Amino acid sequence: MTLERGALLHKRYRIVEILGQGGMGSVYRAVDENLGVDVAVKENLFTTDEYARQFRLEAVILANLRHPNLPRVTDHFVIGDQGQYLVMDYIEGEDLRQRMERQGNITEDEAILLGAAICDALTYLHTRKPPILHRDLKPGNVKITPDGHIFLVDFGLAKVLHGSQATTTGARAMTPGYSPPEQYGTARTDPRTDIYSLGATIYAALTGIIPEDGLARAMDNTQLTPLRKRNNKVSRRLAAAIEKAMGVDPADRFQNAEEFKRALLGSKSKTQRLPGEYVIQPPPPDALESDGSDSIERESKPLPPVSHEADSSA
Repeated sequence: MTLERGALLHKRYRIVEILGQGGMGSVYRAVDENLGVDVAVKENLFTTDEYARQFRLEAVILANLRHPNLPRVTDHFVIGDQGQYLVMDYIEGEDLRQRMERQGNITEDEAILLGAAICDALTYLHTRKPPILHRDLKPGNVKITPDGHIFLVDFGLAKVLHGSQATTTGARAMTPGYSPPEQYGTARTDPRTDIYSLGATIYAALTGIIPEDGLARAMDNTQLTPLRKRNNKVSRRLAAAIEKAMGVDPADRFQNAEEFKRALLGSKSKTQRLPGEYVIQPPPPDALESDGSDSIERESKPLPPVSHEADSSA
């Protein structure tokens, strides 16, 4: 059940607006009435005993993350048969999806810097003990703040790898075009799953078109359209790096996020020499005024125009 504007959640979080909605729950902007700060609340409607146990385990691990490109998880709780909730820093700004809708394709330099920043976040997540996979990387989960800082947000589907066993804070989600083949069905996911999704996210941001679906490609029903066929202004080296990240077979991709980052930065001599903190052009003030309920991630093919069907994996 969607929480209404003004509702008080857990006697602490006053719902301000809905930011995204899907089959597994919603993401809300709320005010922490204890501290007087804005927060993002991620809801998961799967409330079986097993999910609740896993949720608490993963939430404690997520709450210990500290990285400049990741929001902090500040609270977590389960409410009976209603749902599980993660509370995170609210990151002000626009998401990459909104930027694509506002200005069209992003520039090559922006794509490289954005990719490098997210690679840093992924390297941090993937090298935790135990490792953490994001598993829902797409334009709607990349935020750009008013000072141009880049954040990877939304840990509602994060997966923590415990030895040979993996546990999950919710159901497995697939976002067509952004999810690799192994994320469908029972195949094992690993850090290369996030690398594929980041490659697909950059592909979409550079071309305005969601790439062909990974599962369809794996079944030989379609092939990935070369990136330069959709945007011939992109350099061959950058296009090659992005397409390698999107290999159908995980063995054909970059094997870790640091490799992908080096390939991105190495695709242009200008970006190769940049320092380690990557920022891009901030959104204009008038773009931030519309931030909020418009940020629901939608499924569509060409971008823009945009269909208005909510993404079931938000």
